[in-house]
Amino acid sequence: MPIKIWVTSAIAALPLVAPLPPLLAAPRAAAEASAAASPAQTSAEIARLEAELKQQRDILLQSMQVEQQHYDLLLKLIQNVSQSGVGRGSGTPGDTGALLIPPMSGATTPAPPEPAARKVPEKTATVSGKVQAPPHDEVFVYVQNVHGASVHGKTIEIAQKDKQFVPSVAVVQRGTKVTFPNFDAVYHNVFSPGPPHAFDLGSYRAGEAPRAVEMTSPGVVELYCNMHSKMHASVLVVPNSLWTRVGPDGSFHIDNVPVGNRKLVAWSPKTKSAEQTVEVGTSGATVNFSLGAEAERPHNNKYGAPYGSYKD
Repeated sequence: MPIKIWVTSAIAALPLVAPLPPLLAAPRAAAEASAAASPAQTSAEIARLEAELKQQRDILLQSMQVEQQHYDLLLKLIQNVSQSGVGRGSGTPGDTGALLIPPMSGATTPAPPEPAARKVPEKTATVSGKVQAPPHDEVFVYVQNVHGASVHGKTIEIAQKDKQFVPSVAVVQRGTKVTFPNFDAVYHNVFSPGPPHAFDLGSYRAGEAPRAVEMTSPGVVELYCNMHSKMHASVLVVPNSLWTRVGPDGSFHIDNVPVGNRKLVAWSPKTKSAEQTVEVGTSGATVNFSLGAEAERPHNNKYGAPYGSYKD
């Protein structure tokens, strides 16, 4: 980094020759003092003083030459700095013309940072289509192979009421927190055997603080109660915000899908999911699915054993 100096300080700090002894006053006074001496002594004294005077004149001339060299050096330095465009005064009050000396040979100067690359907006399009599924079934379609950020501060509620989960189907984006308040007088114990997200919230009843779990992994999370075998709910955790619920006529459309090769999945809690890979162009794409009914599979309690005789 250049070193900032002041011209006036630089001139004041320049080395000079040794201080000069008195030039004329001392020899003249000595000549007057020796006027009363003998002629021989006077001649010798005058010769000595003349020699000393010549020596002082030589020293004075040498000093003037050194000062001239210093002046020429400073003048050349100022001209070089002015021509290079560095070291000019800032123009602020109190700045009397500071000089910035270029770095010495061999010193490295940090390169200026490169301008940030301009982010090109990603091209997106709409994917639409139809899904054939059993009647009265909730069906959802989502884009699987697009990475999305985990959401923060998002919470939904799945209540335990009348020995049921309400709602029994939910779709959330990765990072969503799900709370499970108990509105029944009896104990409930919400758990999921996993994968993708195994957990056990323990037993609690109405009036106690509801417990919650954060859905961090994409996939279908099956919910059960360890005390009531008929309590069941499904939570679809999607990896991004590119999802939609299929309409009553089976149609759907998803906006803002990045163009490229995309995998779409159709899912319903009562059917086997289906997936298709499609090339999404700037004009969009069309995808159709057909889902068949799937019988509900029996499940065990959280210990992996069949349910006991606890009254449902």
